[in-house]
Amino acid sequence: CYVEAVVSTQSTGTKLLIVPAIVGTIVFCYDIYSIIGNEVVEDVCDDGTHSREVPHTPICPACEQECDIVELKSYCTLFMIANAFNNGGSVFFAIFISFWSAFFLEFWKRYQITLAFLWSKADFTDAQEPARPEYAVTCEEDDVRFNPITLRFEPYREQSIFKTITAVSVVIITVVVVIITLISIIIYKIAVYSLFDHMADGSLKPYASTLASVSGSVIQLIAITVLSQVYAWLAEKITLWENYRTETEFQNNLTVKRFIFEFFNYYGSCFYIAFVKGNFAGTPYNYTTIFGIRLDSCGPGGCLGELAENLAIIFLGKQIMNNFQELLIPMIKSWLSRRKSNQYQAGYSKMTGTDKEQIAISMTAPWEADNDLAEQENLFPEYLEMVIQYGFATMFVVAFPVAPLFALINNIVEIRLDAKKYTELLKRPIPINCMSIGIWYGILDYMAAIAIITNAFVIAFTSDFISQILWKYEHDNSLSGYVEGHLSTFEGEILNSEGESVNDTCKYWDYRLEHGQASLWWWKLKAVQFIFVVVFEHFVFTVVRLIDLLIPDIPEKLEALIHLEDSFAREMMKEVIEIDLEKLEDVRNRVKVKKRQKQKYS
Repeated sequence: CYVEAVVSTQSTGTKLLIVPAIVGTIVFCYDIYSIIGNEVVEDVCDDGTHSREVPHTPICPACEQECDIVELKSYCTLFMIANAFNNGGSVFFAIFISFWSAFFLEFWKRYQITLAFLWSKADFTDAQEPARPEYAVTCEEDDVRFNPITLRFEPYREQSIFKTITAVSVVIITVVVVIITLISIIIYKIAVYSLFDHMADGSLKPYASTLASVSGSVIQLIAITVLSQVYAWLAEKITLWENYRTETEFQNNLTVKRFIFEFFNYYGSCFYIAFVKGNFAGTPYNYTTIFGIRLDSCGPGGCLGELAENLAIIFLGKQIMNNFQELLIPMIKSWLSRRKSNQYQAGYSKMTGTDKEQIAISMTAPWEADNDLAEQENLFPEYLEMVIQYGFATMFVVAFPVAPLFALINNIVEIRLDAKKYTELLKRPIPINCMSIGIWYGILDYMAAIAIITNAFVIAFTSDFISQILWKYEHDNSLSGYVEGHLSTFEGEILNSEGESVNDTCKYWDYRLEHGQASLWWWKLKAVQFIFVVVFEHFVFTVVRLIDLLIPDIPEKLEALIHLEDSFAREMMKEVIEIDLEKLEDVRNRVKVKKRQKQKYS
């Protein structure tokens, strides 16, 4: 029933994505509209119409050597992207998507219980599941145990601790590889920014930050795809080597290994940009370094704009690449399988012309043609794709509110692609008993909790929403002077693009005093941000918990059907017992008659 579970999950998720897609699109349109008349954007992006001095503020070089001072207006695009989401619409959508994720999980819980009842698997337990053939053949004659449920002896032996430790070590090593890859891309972005900044004609200098960010995200997407394919092969080999007893245990352990890796693989760069980048970079010419590598920093306006770009490239790129892979790979495998089949070789040798393959296939019976299709592989990629998409549609929605819309479009397309794949390109899968989507539901539950925490921290720390609210509170509900108030001053020697050391003054986006100490405003802002996170999390988690308590896990009609089925079962059992008792009494009477006859003739 794994294929049916995948299809049910996909179709149900697609229907439930309609509402957040509509709400997210409305919020996104409001965000774009809010840029018009935004005081912060007007201050930075003024083209001289209002004779503002802020756009011409000198900003400290982004690199320590051979980089020139640039004007603040060169960061206009990033300011527009970041300030599009610094409004109440983002907070509303973050709360809405948190509640939606709770309703989604509750609805799916009720739906999968209904499916289990309709498939007659509601009372199926793991103890009833047979051992995998790969496991059974490795057991010795004395490696057995008695199953009290099936009342049979079954192959069993304790799991090897050495194999478990080895598997955990491999997972840790692969996560470290992902982190090293992320660090390499960070170094690449710094190098590309410096390259564009040093170009002789200077034509790309205003776009150096954007080009470095976008190209880095594209390379990150390619690295994610390659590492995912490599680890998919490695995780399956390790899990087969561990040799778990049942198919459920095998799938659960494979799922945990793959998901831990894929979580860091897909979301690592997003978490880095949102919560690490720029927070520990230091001050100009006193930057923080690790192993001689300077930590990356955000431009003026924060990292929210770069986070939105990274999310869009990775999320949309992943969807496009997955859809091509899901259709092309089965087509190629099916074509190769037909080429190798005996029926095709026999037909091809007799045919002439350009359409030999189609003619040869038409000569075979339908069941023989189906047998030549590609083998049905593990359905893990289908579940993983839905869960990763669920994460993108719930986490970081503050920076990318149209993620549910693109997820909905992708699901509609993928349903048709899967229909073609399962009906025309792949063999029918071997049926396996199951009553739910297994460990994936627990993963979705954890993802929903992580999404609530992530959105709270993105609103508070990554965006300038809390900062602007606090500034308005202290300045008569106005953002006048907000940009100047958030620029700190650096005075000292600066290396220009020609490598010359000159004394100059420049600004950088931070809340520091002359000697680099954190200002009173910085401490006040951090206190308000942490208070917001605590209030947001407690409010949302409380409402989500109430939703969980108020919505019953079993639908009312289904509960009535279950009671009715139990009642019928008891009645039938009662009749069987009565019939058995009558038969037993009849046997006893016959035995008594035979004993009397024996006594009479003896």
